[in-house]
Amino acid sequence: MWAFLDGEFVEEKDRHIKLENRGLTFADGLFEVIRTIESKILFFEDHFSRMQKSAIHFDIDLPYCSEYIKNAAHELIKKNGIEDGELYLELTRGTDLHRDHRYPPKRTPSTFFMLALPLRHIDRENWKKGVKLLTYPDLRHKLCEHKTINLLPNVLAKNYAYSNGGYEALMYREERNYRYVTEGGSSNYFMVKDGVLHTPEIDNILPGITREKVTKIIHGLGYELHERRVGLEEFLTADEVFLVSTVSRVMPVHSIDDVHFDAPGTITLKVQEAYEKIFFSFL
Repeated sequence: MWAFLDGEFVEEKDRHIKLENRGLTFADGLFEVIRTIESKILFFEDHFSRMQKSAIHFDIDLPYCSEYIKNAAHELIKKNGIEDGELYLELTRGTDLHRDHRYPPKRTPSTFFMLALPLRHIDRENWKKGVKLLTYPDLRHKLCEHKTINLLPNVLAKNYAYSNGGYEALMYREERNYRYVTEGGSSNYFMVKDGVLHTPEIDNILPGITREKVTKIIHGLGYELHERRVGLEEFLTADEVFLVSTVSRVMPVHSIDDVHFDAPGTITLKVQEAYEKIFFSFL
């Protein structure tokens, strides 16, 4: 398998990243996951723009422009023969031989690499029948609006869900005995109550690309949508719940812990159908 590393295409045997790279020693970096379908790259500009904004925020040099990386991505997909899959982009602050917590000198080059990976398997029935969520406390830092590679809390949440028969974790924070939903290990959430949709506001959660697209779809369909702090109890008493992500697209939810829903609900199905039209329009 080929990879794109610091401006060059390299085969697996030639991939060399120093063990002192700050991505390994400090999780000091950013990443993006982008869906590909029949060699088409979905929403590339949205994903790359998010990485650029976070790179500026954290003062990490991103030495390539969008067009250059998009062209490299197409070439990488062709080299690996993966038409339906995922692009993984990672940017780190580079190699620091002294492993100093402070930023290395400005002249230190950053590290950028890109992988073209096979698509993770999802049972097709999940989109028809829905999936199970398990609640899990949100243990993360205060920088969740950026897609950093510091993902241990997300890994713990997702693994807890998988290990207990769930598809994804429904993470929540607690403040003055009030528990409110944030997001999933790699998903954003929407709920429906009395024909009105609600989704957690962007308050230390990731502004998901799919979330943004779905928000526009909901408005386009003429539904009322509130972006606000949504209580966990509200999700547990909702009429419909669905999750969205790059890989899961629009996924109905049939249960949260021991609470069950009819899935897919009427509104969920309409949003799902509208998103699928956009998704397959790339073909």
